Amino acid sequence: MRCSRLLSIVSVSLVSGSVVSVAAGQNEAVDGSVPNVTAKVLNNDDYIEGFARVDGLVFGGISGIDYDQQSKFWYVVSNDTGDTAPVRFFAMDIQIDEYGNIFFISDEVQRLNHPDGEIYEPGHHSPGAVRIIPPDPIGDEPYLIWTSEGVLNKGYKAGVFQMCTGATFMDGFVTSPHLDYVENKQGPRNAKALESLALLPNMEIIAGYEQALTQDGPPSTPDAGTTYTRLVHLDYFKADQLGEMAYALEAPDAKYGEKAERSLVELVAVNNDTLVAVESITMPESTSRQHQARTELYLVELTGASDISELESLKGLDAGNDFVPVKKTFIGDNDTLGGLRELPYKAATFGPMIDDERASLVMLSDNGLNQYMPTYVAYIEMTGVQPRRPYVKEDAKSYGQYEERDLTTEQGTPQRFRITREMKAKMGEEVKELGSN
Repeated sequence: MRCSRLLSIVSVSLVSGSVVSVAAGQNEAVDGSVPNVTAKVLNNDDYIEGFARVDGLVFGGISGIDYDQQSKFWYVVSNDTGDTAPVRFFAMDIQIDEYGNIFFISDEVQRLNHPDGEIYEPGHHSPGAVRIIPPDPIGDEPYLIWTSEGVLNKGYKAGVFQMCTGATFMDGFVTSPHLDYVENKQGPRNAKALESLALLPNMEIIAGYEQALTQDGPPSTPDAGTTYTRLVHLDYFKADQLGEMAYALEAPDAKYGEKAERSLVELVAVNNDTLVAVESITMPESTSRQHQARTELYLVELTGASDISELESLKGLDAGNDFVPVKKTFIGDNDTLGGLRELPYKAATFGPMIDDERASLVMLSDNGLNQYMPTYVAYIEMTGVQPRRPYVKEDAKSYGQYEERDLTTEQGTPQRFRITREMKAKMGEEVKELGSN
């Protein structure tokens, strides 16, 4: 399969989304309404053992998950920098029954490699999030876009990258120079860079930094007040930047400890103008393995936010006057969601619809690559949202308007997985579930 930018040759019949506006002072939904979105945990008891392996490689340190409703592919990525095992992406078959029980099967792990097939060197990338580019033509292997926090203190940059079949590394997206890392001066802090990624239905991308850039403010701690991290708006087809937006990180409550820290860890697209954000409040002073982090979900409205790409620093600027951040509406946390575990959930995606009115949000926890700590799965019901994704038209090599295709309740096993299992069955090999209880 070719390894050039996938969509450079397809015709595009999309309406470009006007996501960013510089109308200062406007921080409301277009119609002035407050979104009525609710969420509750249906199941957070399923888990994958910390010692689970796929093709001999550890399944752990999970930082990203995605589901494509057209191809039925799921992909999961580990944040392992390659020191424990190669940077890797897991192709998954995830089945969810009517009771919300989740069953994981992975027949393959794709190791990040150079175009010549050599495995990528360890210590260069720490993946944060992953999104599937719908396979074109239908039935082909998907391309993936993913974020890397890099290894900044060793000179390896953070960014948004693409890979083609077999995990072959491809070039990254062009971003503003003021986002580049310069120690103690500008850009993200080490291990606090690009952690979240949303693929909009119009094939544009929103990537989020975990914390405020060095020149924008301090990390979000109890005594820091509200800080602002940046969302980077990217054009998939041109691999270029369209703009930047400010995202508020409120100071975490001091009851979580003096060293508690709030971070933006995931973004999931609802439509061209709306996202679901996952924020994590780490509690490093906690002595309990079951009380490591708090999780909060927000609905994020992009319309009305200022384009801050011309602002090299936000220090000393007044939010609401000098710039307008994206609008956040609280959806839920560990308590209001119905007992979500206090673990660092960093990976999230919309799965198949539960029914025509209820969307499913699937989240995975990061076990820190600790073989004695499971990866927990949270299955969350959301109402008031109708997630949409880009899809490939069956009669032409182009992506359809997002209004034409919502996420559906249909779920199946991709043909490649079926063929692989049939071959293994003939050879007497058993395809086992990946460690769910």
